[in-house]
Amino acid sequence: MIVVASVLLVFSITANWVQRAVLDTDEVANTSDEILSDQDVQEALSIYLVDQLYANVDVQGEIEEKLPNNAKALSAPVAAATRQLALNVSERALASPRVQDLVSGSIRVSHGQFVRLIEDEGEYVSKTGGVVTLQYGDVVADLATRLGVDPETISRIQSVVQDVSKDLKQRLTTAQTRIKRVRAGLADVQGATLSPDLRQDLEALQTNTVELQAKIASLDTKLEGVQEKAPAQLQDRLTKLDGRLSDLDGRLTSAADRTAAVLKDPQQANVDRLDAALALTQARVTALLDRQALQNPGQLVVMKSSQLDGVQTLVGALRNLGFVLPLLVLLLYLGAIYLAKGSRRQALIAAGGGILAATLLVLLTRRLLGGAVVDSVAGSETVKPAIQSVWDIVSGALRERAIFALIIGLAFVGAGLLAGPARWAVAARRALAPHLRDQPVAVYSVVAVLFLLWLTVMPGINNLGQVLVIVLLAVLAVVGIEVLRRQTAHEFPSHRNGP
Repeated sequence: MIVVASVLLVFSITANWVQRAVLDTDEVANTSDEILSDQDVQEALSIYLVDQLYANVDVQGEIEEKLPNNAKALSAPVAAATRQLALNVSERALASPRVQDLVSGSIRVSHGQFVRLIEDEGEYVSKTGGVVTLQYGDVVADLATRLGVDPETISRIQSVVQDVSKDLKQRLTTAQTRIKRVRAGLADVQGATLSPDLRQDLEALQTNTVELQAKIASLDTKLEGVQEKAPAQLQDRLTKLDGRLSDLDGRLTSAADRTAAVLKDPQQANVDRLDAALALTQARVTALLDRQALQNPGQLVVMKSSQLDGVQTLVGALRNLGFVLPLLVLLLYLGAIYLAKGSRRQALIAAGGGILAATLLVLLTRRLLGGAVVDSVAGSETVKPAIQSVWDIVSGALRERAIFALIIGLAFVGAGLLAGPARWAVAARRALAPHLRDQPVAVYSVVAVLFLLWLTVMPGINNLGQVLVIVLLAVLAVVGIEVLRRQTAHEFPSHRNGP
């Protein structure tokens, strides 16, 4: 029982750490704040933010506009020098409370999305598409402002991407559904007669087509305003997006004309032409839905709906294990001690040794796993210090939980040894006899203070199971002290009661 309990303790410590680190928004935000305060992390993030800025804003073009005509040739070397300046400015910005609050707020929103996605799959997926995103665009815009670069370009690109990824995508999905229904209805047309349902679907498709073309026209206008200030690599992607939208617009126009012809005269020739036009339009719509035209500057996709089932299963298991395992582990230890009649002191020491072994294994695994994580995640040697700092901070709560349990193991071992026949143990009981025997209130007061001090190092309570464990440990402490008091009183009776 002690061996099984010790093995389960490893999983219990890990499950409760992951549960709190993954599902507690305050814990995640506090951890993020601590990570962002680390110097190595600030250096790595500053490089990333500057890369994001230069990827979405034509910094050289911005500088060239502000230089006089006879100095415009200096825009390229000035832009190159500005990049190093941007790194310095970015590091200072990340150290400022304002920017740290922006990042912390973004992480809170993102984690709130994650928790809602886990706890209420149907509603959240239907409203958001099941995508959890981390928005840090305000940080990039803040950096642009600090450098004197117009942050409006980033805002415009964000607006374009939002229109493409949300509004346009929703309209394209609706159009795709309607096209499928119309094509299925066209296959059943007989005698140049349209059924009432097919006529209604065709009219709805016409309305959807007009709305979709209006959205494409609005996007074209936005793209024109963004392209002139975007860097070359982004201009290329914007141009390709503009071309795809123009191609789709042409297909929609052709489909709309064919639809009007069928509504006016549903002869088979018109039906066949409409079906062919809708097939081409459907292919273009599917192609746009299947690819991400642009990456939103200042946005990271943390989770997609396709990853939902596995994560929900894992989180559900962690919640159940986080509640059951701490209680089960303690009951197994207590059961083993209770069943060890005649050798309960040895069982108590063995239980403490099992706790010590389990916690030391967790601490050793954390150290070894940290090296493997850093080596696998780091893309280069330059970011290794930052990743190491992140791992140390994130896994710090695991270390705290292991140390919390380690104290319990030491208490078990210490209590078992103190009650034993060793010379030092007998001497200790003799020295403590007047207090243990004659001053129970003072003894229990000291125990209560020590117990409360032990609770102050507790990383946090996640569930009712941990509360029950604490209550059982408190009861065990009282019982253990009472047993020690009686043993000491028996061995060293008061002189007032005779020799």
